[in-house]
Amino acid sequence: MATIELNKSDDLKQAIENAVYDTPLLLEEYSHTTIALHSQHFVVMPAELTPSAKQVFQASFSSLEGELMTCPVKNTDATIACDVPQGVTAFLSRTFGNPELLHHLAPLIAYCAEAYADENGCLHININDHEAHLVATLGGKLQIANTYPYRSLNDVIYFALAAFKECRFDNRADKILLTGDNDLLSQLAEQLRQRIAYVMPEVFPAQALTTLGNEAITYPFNLITTALY
Repeated sequence: MATIELNKSDDLKQAIENAVYDTPLLLEEYSHTTIALHSQHFVVMPAELTPSAKQVFQASFSSLEGELMTCPVKNTDATIACDVPQGVTAFLSRTFGNPELLHHLAPLIAYCAEAYADENGCLHININDHEAHLVATLGGKLQIANTYPYRSLNDVIYFALAAFKECRFDNRADKILLTGDNDLLSQLAEQLRQRIAYVMPEVFPAQALTTLGNEAITYPFNLITTALY
């Protein structure tokens, strides 16, 4: 696992190209490559609307700045339509031999839909890099999925309680599961327990140890769900 900082003076496509070509390890031959693209402009829609994805996207956002990418989400009947800068998907597909291209929320949604299939209402909150990723499911069926930038934990608390209310979850029976920065999560859990009865850390998925090895317990949860996708 490694992090490569992109050159912010370049446009995104050029910055990605430079990062890839400057990192020979990325150009090795791999049996399978999955790439999760972080796009802030996206719409989660029923899969049946995929043929009309552009119209659905433009109904939510005034314009499409780059190229529209659609990503069916495993374990659900949902598709994510997202805005990707011009030329990025073509470069990644060409360079990595047609890798699996995902929207950044797809792995977390797929994980929640499978892991909580027998549960009542569940709201999963993953916090990393000053963003809160929320996925709500009811009996494994997707209810809400979104990513919110936040400035303080009060913002995350607001997003969580608003999601609980919108999904009509029961504060005494349904639950919130947390992953991400441990220091932040302990504070968040303490605050949310004043309103929601069941707030707890996510149980670490055992299959991650089989897939990634024992060191997986130190990986960010979004990386784990992407590897399990």
